[in-house]
Amino acid sequence: MTGRLKVKNGLFYAVINYKDDLGRYKQKWIPTGLSERGNKKEAQGFLQEQLETFKPNENIQVAEKPKTSNDIIFVDYVKDYLEHKKAEVSPSVYRAYMTCYKVMKLYFGKKQKLKDITYQHILNFYDYLKKERGNKNMTLKHHATILSPALRQAYRDDLIAKNPYEFLPKIKKEKTKMSYYNKNELDELFKVTDKTAIGLIVRVAAYYGFRRSELIGIKWSAIDFDNKVISISHKVLTVEGIVYLSDTLKTTSSHRKLPLLPEIEKLLLERKEEIEDNKLMYGRSYNKKYSDYVFVDDIGDIIKPDYVSNKFRELLKENNLKHIRFHDLRHSCASLLVASGVPMKNIQEWLGHSNFSTTADIYSHLDFSAKIESANIISSMLSKKDDNQVIDEEIKELERLLEEKRKKRKQDESEM
Repeated sequence: MTGRLKVKNGLFYAVINYKDDLGRYKQKWIPTGLSERGNKKEAQGFLQEQLETFKPNENIQVAEKPKTSNDIIFVDYVKDYLEHKKAEVSPSVYRAYMTCYKVMKLYFGKKQKLKDITYQHILNFYDYLKKERGNKNMTLKHHATILSPALRQAYRDDLIAKNPYEFLPKIKKEKTKMSYYNKNELDELFKVTDKTAIGLIVRVAAYYGFRRSELIGIKWSAIDFDNKVISISHKVLTVEGIVYLSDTLKTTSSHRKLPLLPEIEKLLLERKEEIEDNKLMYGRSYNKKYSDYVFVDDIGDIIKPDYVSNKFRELLKENNLKHIRFHDLRHSCASLLVASGVPMKNIQEWLGHSNFSTTADIYSHLDFSAKIESANIISSMLSKKDDNQVIDEEIKELERLLEEKRKKRKQDESEM
């Protein structure tokens, strides 16, 4: 029996893993009542207590034979599973889930029953995604984030006799070609964007590598002008035209504090004055709902993320600049850090990646300077001569000189 901590809706849960009477793996989720922030130690103590006192036979009923006689339609079960997940994920993630569901519904139809789903059915579905729809492995992974837990849940609930996803091969991660701007290209970009509505947004994105939702979510209260610190703790996103404001970021590591760069500080202070002027100009027409947000339009409405991406694309096209996505400004920031010799660990913390491996996987191919340094070190180490080798070479050189002198002396004596 093992256990671990999981976070759901900002709260810690103790998850106990055990086997039932039929030897099947089961899970028991026990709420700790503790929030994620600042309570990890207490949550770990709670988990340990639960592991010490948890008795499977007293917490579960005698397992019955799987109810494989059910007539649940597979896609109906998937949709029901997603409805239950809706409260646990952000609106944008749920929207992505439903996009995947529509594809599943198109492929499996209304005749395929849950109890009849096999390993081969899923393999065939993935084959369809790649060959018929031209999807990459990343899209397959998106479908896997639904199918894998949904079928695991169906197995735990005795709706299927076995989990067909259990032995499916891991979907390999494909290397995608990363686009980014170098310093000169960024300088040209700034000349184009500085006088536009998204000028400051582009600058901050390039300097800090913030995700779009993090960037639009920056509040004045998150900027400490006295201590020169900018905090990322909030996001703004839109789903089907609806604006969502959230303190739940992509990962816990996304919450970070970074130094307030002097050039960005100057621009932010100018932006603050501009907003105050707009408030006076538009009076009662000014929208005060988003008064704590940095990136609002002239009448106070929040600037929507989609507008930023669309406007960015238009500006590049109008000015014949190399096409990149707005998100690629994040990659541009990282590439400059790598080129300057900043350690990957520091770049991970700057970008807010949860794992070092994520940063290394994406940007390690850019770190050629580190490879040159490694080459110099190994070359120096292997070509370096030890003291004994140096002494031997010096003795041989002396012997050579003495031999030359002896030969010259003999030659002189013979000539006399």
